[in-house]
Amino acid sequence: MNPRTMPAQPELNQEYLLPDEVENAERLVEHELSILRERYDRGEFLRDFHSKTHGGVKAELVIEPNLGSEFRYGVFSEPRRWPAWVRFSNGGETIVPDIKRDVRGLAIKLMGVPGEKLLEREKHATTHDFLFFTPPNFFTEDAFEFFDFIKVLHSKRFRLLKLAWYFLCHPKVFWIIFKSIKPHANLLELPYFSATPYLLGPRAAKYSLQPCRPASSEIPRKSEASANYLRERLVKDLGESEARFDFLVQFQADPIATPIENAAAVWPPSLAPFHKVATLVIPPQIFDTAAQHEFTENLSMNPWHALPEHRPLGNVNRTRKRVYDAISEFRHQMNEQPRTEPTPGADFLDLEVPQPFARPGQTRPTP
Repeated sequence: MNPRTMPAQPELNQEYLLPDEVENAERLVEHELSILRERYDRGEFLRDFHSKTHGGVKAELVIEPNLGSEFRYGVFSEPRRWPAWVRFSNGGETIVPDIKRDVRGLAIKLMGVPGEKLLEREKHATTHDFLFFTPPNFFTEDAFEFFDFIKVLHSKRFRLLKLAWYFLCHPKVFWIIFKSIKPHANLLELPYFSATPYLLGPRAAKYSLQPCRPASSEIPRKSEASANYLRERLVKDLGESEARFDFLVQFQADPIATPIENAAAVWPPSLAPFHKVATLVIPPQIFDTAAQHEFTENLSMNPWHALPEHRPLGNVNRTRKRVYDAISEFRHQMNEQPRTEPTPGADFLDLEVPQPFARPGQTRPTP
């Protein structure tokens, strides 16, 4: 436990701001923008992380009926079906073959969500985002430790030696990264985690998505693996049948054993059990079109695109608010694309999947 992140006797469901965390966030923004300028001095500016998109697909988040009162806040306040976009991605900074060891990301953008949101510039948007990736925890305790690691990772001289020294001094970071980055067989068979905590009404909680289909796919051999085999399997699977994930919530149970300010801590299910609150349903569809890929690339996914009842918690999330917003603004400006949140009207219906769904080997109907 990093003593910076907790007082001696922390309270349940409470955040504790760190000294100079606003200044650290600004320094991190400037660092990331400088890296993006160097990396993409020509062509398309991609996200600083989760750069590779496997696909953006249409989905629904179906809220469970008869939820207990402790769950009925925000988007879970009543049983209903929220239309959504889901973006699948690799976690890395650059576009690499899918066989490379990496984390995988899944981001959900709910549509038609009323109420003011937390981001001031988009407080009247009718979207709400949930962000997940495959590890159950972040790989550093706070954003200060993350910035130290990023500076070493982006070193121009003696990078490998600096990384070796950093990991020698930060063995826990090395171990979390080592366990987290790996090849994966199928994006629809993976569990995903929020990793960092959020409010659910008055209580701190973490989220998880657990696949409903059994893990039956195999990781291809390196010599036989297509550079984009994860996308190709997603195209094939969603061309044939739907996919479902259970949306689960676990509440903070103890301020020390399940901390808010230590993002590297896993909340053990034995202490903080998971409860199902919704089902993410991804229907069969064709999504591998140029128009839908462009639409997905222009989406801005941010955990602060959220209702106050789901406010992100902890130093890492507080830093993400500034960093994600600045990177998104920069990326859209450089790509000469308007930065707007999609609406449940035209933006959603313009990319309606043709009916009936085409199956492999069939000709796609003409819109």
